[in-house]
Amino acid sequence: MAPVRLSAPRWLALGVLGSALAGAPGSWQVVDARGQLALARQVRPNRPCPALNLPASWRVLDEVYADVTGDGVPECLLAVWRPWKDWPTRRWSAQPSPIAGNHDAAGFSAHLAVLTPLGQGKYRERWVGSALYQPVVAITALPGGRLAALETTYALGSAAPGQHLSVWSWTGFGFRREERWALRARHLALDLVTRRPAAR
Repeated sequence: MAPVRLSAPRWLALGVLGSALAGAPGSWQVVDARGQLALARQVRPNRPCPALNLPASWRVLDEVYADVTGDGVPECLLAVWRPWKDWPTRRWSAQPSPIAGNHDAAGFSAHLAVLTPLGQGKYRERWVGSALYQPVVAITALPGGRLAALETTYALGSAAPGQHLSVWSWTGFGFRREERWALRARHLALDLVTRRPAAR
């Protein structure tokens, strides 16, 4: 299989829908620690990941190549939608799965994946999370092993803009959500001046 260059699908066109973000259409807005918006001053777009041989069933909506685990080595962080699968351990339980509803009408669930590129399209899975309750459509890396994500809903689907912005921190095994605000946008990046997420 030839390496696949990860990039956002063409339907993730630039721009902001609705009036959640002030300023000129398409302008980047930085989100402060209180969820307040101001014009971003110096936006750094996501650094793309190296080409990787990913499963054909993965739909990568966004990517960033950065050190999100704090080990000094950049990883490939992906916002992935893929066919839903339950936890393997559920086969021994008679109780309903807590992630049974975490998928869209087509049966796709959203995941965050942290991959270590090994060269020539190969990679090691550092961590791939369970099907998210709030699916993610865009991501960016923040300083200190944190990430920002635009969350939508499974009912709206993967082509919808994000409805909320959340900030997460790496725990050593996965991410813990720290902050969340209502925000309608399609893209995320890092504002280099404030070191906060920028959205548009």
